[in-house]
Amino acid sequence: MLMQKSRRHLQRYRQIARILAKHGWGWMAGRLGLADYLAKTTHVQEKAGAPEHVREILEELGPTFVKLGQILSTRPDIVPEAYIVELSKLQDTTPTVPFEEIRKTIESEFGVPLESLFSEFNIEPLAAASLGQVHCAKLADGTQVIVKVQRPRIREVVETDLEIMYGRARFVEQHWERARTYGIVDIVDEFAMTIREELDYTREARNTDRLRETIADEHKIHVPLVYWQLTTPSVLTLQAIDGIKITDVPSHPIPGVDNVEIARRFASTFLEQVFVHGYFHADPHPGNVLVTKDGEIALVDCGQVGRLDPENRTGAIRMLMAFEQQDSKVLAEEILNLGIAQEEIDIRRFSLDLGKVLRSFYGAPSRSVNMGKLLSRVLNVSTSYKIRLPVSFAVLGKVFTNVEGICRQLDPNFNFTEVARGYVGKAVRSELRSEDSITEIFRALIAARNFLFNLPEHLDRLIRKAIEGSLRVEFKHQGLEDVSRSFESGANRVAIALIVAGAIVGSSLVVTAGKGPVSIYGLPTLGILGYVVALVFGIWLIISIMKTGKHK
Repeated sequence: MLMQKSRRHLQRYRQIARILAKHGWGWMAGRLGLADYLAKTTHVQEKAGAPEHVREILEELGPTFVKLGQILSTRPDIVPEAYIVELSKLQDTTPTVPFEEIRKTIESEFGVPLESLFSEFNIEPLAAASLGQVHCAKLADGTQVIVKVQRPRIREVVETDLEIMYGRARFVEQHWERARTYGIVDIVDEFAMTIREELDYTREARNTDRLRETIADEHKIHVPLVYWQLTTPSVLTLQAIDGIKITDVPSHPIPGVDNVEIARRFASTFLEQVFVHGYFHADPHPGNVLVTKDGEIALVDCGQVGRLDPENRTGAIRMLMAFEQQDSKVLAEEILNLGIAQEEIDIRRFSLDLGKVLRSFYGAPSRSVNMGKLLSRVLNVSTSYKIRLPVSFAVLGKVFTNVEGICRQLDPNFNFTEVARGYVGKAVRSELRSEDSITEIFRALIAARNFLFNLPEHLDRLIRKAIEGSLRVEFKHQGLEDVSRSFESGANRVAIALIVAGAIVGSSLVVTAGKGPVSIYGLPTLGILGYVVALVFGIWLIISIMKTGKHK
């Protein structure tokens, strides 16, 4: 088994190195520690290819790397914009799986023939993606459903690639400082968690149910039903929704449906999900958003969802408020509060740099402000200061960019900023009314009560230790080490100066008295020796003082 895994890794290493070299990225094979897997005749170019080559490399490397590219396309904080644009073009499509393979997977999952589960099952797939394939079918009662079936042996392929990614990420972090700054191993961790979740269709089913509950009160927003009796980790059965892609609505008008109203409703549902619920559909590209003949907006494919915990949701609201109030200092403080700074930050400079980004948006009409791009640029500034914000904020930037782009296609005059402004107050009111806030207040009151009740006991214990002489106070000074060293160095120099002066005075007395053995020139040997010692120490003292002056 171990030899089999090693053989798989060896073959995959060679394939990765060969594809990199083919696209002019052989130098990257060396950076990844894969140079030994290149053919000896391979010419290793020193210059990276264009972003198009990166996309082609990922497509040739297969499903796992396509998914990695799709996730990196949501990370403007670590990927340059030119590459973001190209990675966004990655299509999650692959050749179809033969129907007999699909049948075997379904029947092995449920242990019964396919015909006993569905009255009809379309042999031709509706869509084929890197991890799974989608077919139309009918239940026994005639209900139309779509069935998503996982590709055979895809888990084995993904796990092999993940093991390789972890090994290469650790290697790169050990040999490349910038990789440590970006946290490459953490990115692989995040990616591994995401793709493993996508490989478990029961998780996607739970995401679908929760998202439907989240937006249950919203008018004309629909999320498909899950048929749990026909759902397993490898098979997902959902309600079929008859509709057209939301971006096809302008060219294929639906009678009685107002495009402007659809745009506003579509933006509103995402703002509600993000700022009020903190749980949102994280992949709203046009193929995942349908409009029915009744004007309902349907959100499908809930495999990727974003989550904002209460702290991050509150932080997102404050950041939006800081932008509205044109206060870059508050924005900087909120980013530092939410993120992890890898070194000490000059908050004044950080605020000024954020202000430069925001100023380009302040003077523009609100309808021309792209919230997703604004958030992405703020993330870029944060990254330049080595501040790592939660990944959910990068996902949020991508979501807002997609939502705004779709809304602009429906309504060229769409004003996303105006719609978002209305949700700031709603989100704040929701936060104050929420059970979590009440729970936090109750917890704070309990903590205050416990502190007051325990205070006499703590004071009594403190006073008793002081009386018994067992009270110990520890403190740590910072920044005084240099002062201490300066005092020590100064004291040493004074001591040397005294020795030099003493040697000169003593030698002079000996020479004047003319006592002791006489050396050349008729001077006492002891006196000459004293002068030599004084000269050596004097020169050392002068050099030491001159060096200190240069350092200053």
